[in-house]
Amino acid sequence: MSTEPSSIQSSTAELNTAESITAQAGPARPGEGAVVGGGNTLTITRMFEAPRDLVFQAWTDPDQLTQWWGPEHLHTPRESVTVEPHVGGTWAATMVMDDGGQEFPTSAKFTSIDPPNGFVLHDEPNEFFPFASQLRVDFEEVGGGTRMTIVQHFDTESFDFGDSILGWGTSLEKLRRLLAV
Repeated sequence: MSTEPSSIQSSTAELNTAESITAQAGPARPGEGAVVGGGNTLTITRMFEAPRDLVFQAWTDPDQLTQWWGPEHLHTPRESVTVEPHVGGTWAATMVMDDGGQEFPTSAKFTSIDPPNGFVLHDEPNEFFPFASQLRVDFEEVGGGTRMTIVQHFDTESFDFGDSILGWGTSLEKLRRLLAV
């Protein structure tokens, strides 16, 4: 993979400190969980019984992304999704409350991409997150499946990850169901 942002490197190192808070995001399976480190970084690990290529494609194929992106009780309309999987390309999606209510748009740029090993996205501040963020997603072949590691870093001193952990947990369970088909 190309060089990762230094803030991701330093934040990942913080995850090994005694100050890290461990929390579970979704059903417990061996080797899975979520760790908050340094107050501004969340690392989530998930195992999938699917080849690495298929897990990577679920993130980069708009038709698949709409089937799993967003927590329970939200959906992502296909017309809201843009994925341009190259450095400088856009990754965008809008989650919508199932009751037709509030929308939650996100738009990021690929700063690194190495199919099917992973990618890094950079998101500028918006109305929901008043600070920039970086999302790194790595895919590793393990046995006949894939270990996916997500590192979400916010450019702020601290961030309340409570809703994020729950949201990622249910979204990734939707991804697990999609890949099981």
